[in-house]
Amino acid sequence: MKFITSREVRNNPSQFRKAVERDDVVLTVDGRPFAVAVGIGEDEIEETLDMLRRLRALRAMSRMQRKAEERGVSGMSPEEIDQEIREARKKRRPA
Repeated sequence: MKFITSREVRNNPSQFRKAVERDDVVLTVDGRPFAVAVGIGEDEIEETLDMLRRLRALRAMSRMQRKAEERGVSGMSPEEIDQEIREARKKRRPA
């Protein structure tokens, strides 16, 4: 995996394109990663986007599970969860 700065992409896009053809590339700004570029073929666009969307959903689920464990609520039953939801909705309703 190669790291390339946003400045390098702007100043030499052909170098960036060649790097992505060879391997995944991490794009950085001020030394911090902000994106990953993955080379794909024309016929792989939808499949790749679907995989990325699934990955984002899994990452969000993992974060939610971790937060639930940190808050000590990961062992709640479905009934307890439903009760929490009902109580939260009651608090949001105008009186």
